Amino acid sequence: MSLLPVRPGLALFEVPLTETDAAAGYDVLLTNAVRAESLGYQTYWVAEGRFSNIGLPSSLVLLSALSQRTQRLRLGTAVIPLAFDHPLRLAESAAVVNTLSGDRLELGVGKGNGGGFSTAAYNVYDLDEAQRESLYHDALTRLRDAFHLEHVSEGQAFGFYPPAGKLPQRLWQATSKPDTARDIGRSGDGLQLHRFAQGGPTGEVQALLVEAYVNELPSDRAPRIGVSRSVLPAESKEDARRLFADYLERYPTALPWATPGSSPADLMRDFYILHGTPDEIVAELAADSAANAATDYLFSVPLGLSDHHYRESLAVIAEAIHPQLPAAPYPEAGLAHADAPVAVG
Repeated sequence: MSLLPVRPGLALFEVPLTETDAAAGYDVLLTNAVRAESLGYQTYWVAEGRFSNIGLPSSLVLLSALSQRTQRLRLGTAVIPLAFDHPLRLAESAAVVNTLSGDRLELGVGKGNGGGFSTAAYNVYDLDEAQRESLYHDALTRLRDAFHLEHVSEGQAFGFYPPAGKLPQRLWQATSKPDTARDIGRSGDGLQLHRFAQGGPTGEVQALLVEAYVNELPSDRAPRIGVSRSVLPAESKEDARRLFADYLERYPTALPWATPGSSPADLMRDFYILHGTPDEIVAELAADSAANAATDYLFSVPLGLSDHHYRESLAVIAEAIHPQLPAAPYPEAGLAHADAPVAVG
């Protein structure tokens, strides 16, 4: 069977932490996204979290503002935990942002991070976290239906507004479970993979998710596989570890899952932070089987989002790392051609 390459898209993924000055923190996000567009990034993804160390409870509101400061940059949510939103209201808000942006929204959804990270949010919203799977699947079904909703009242028909256009075809789902990856494939949605995985080497663990997804994907849908990776380019691995140690000293809650007493080098290993020279990072990505399957690379940099080295790293990623990364081959039956209508990249 012949294999045709899918060119990987370049994306910036930011995870804003809570700040003493929320307005200043949001301005940093907007500034970085504008800079990313000027550097040739194709998509800007931002994390959303409630009652956690993530300092953005409504990603769509921020992306609405960003839509007025950018022209071509695609705008992504990574991800909206569906349990905490009314599906119809979420669909309406997403459609407004998509309209304001000129059809540039990429709608990523998920269940909320496990391992206790989302427990406070589930408690505050008076939800049972043990039911996160059923809550998610019910909300996802209702979200899909909302985009096509029509209601008749006293003989007058009211349709969903503003029109969603192609937005329903640009849904992405995040998961760490093979069964969910298969469901995502069957739905034809995009697959989003986290920056690190548990239960083994990240690339190997996530390659199983990619395989499960691609095997179930309808033959008329091109794969959309967003692989998130945390990279820290520097003059050397030692310099990168020093920068990371300084970052943790200033932001001690940046890694809520960290084992107390772990060294920066141990944390970079445990959280799969690829670091060192651009060539060293490229070599590690080239050996990462899940990253090699990506249609989109979602790069994050584990430093303060307003740091000088952080912003310099965005240029290094765009100019010295991304151009060296390989294309991802997919079977011709998957319609994953280089010019196929993949939503991002």
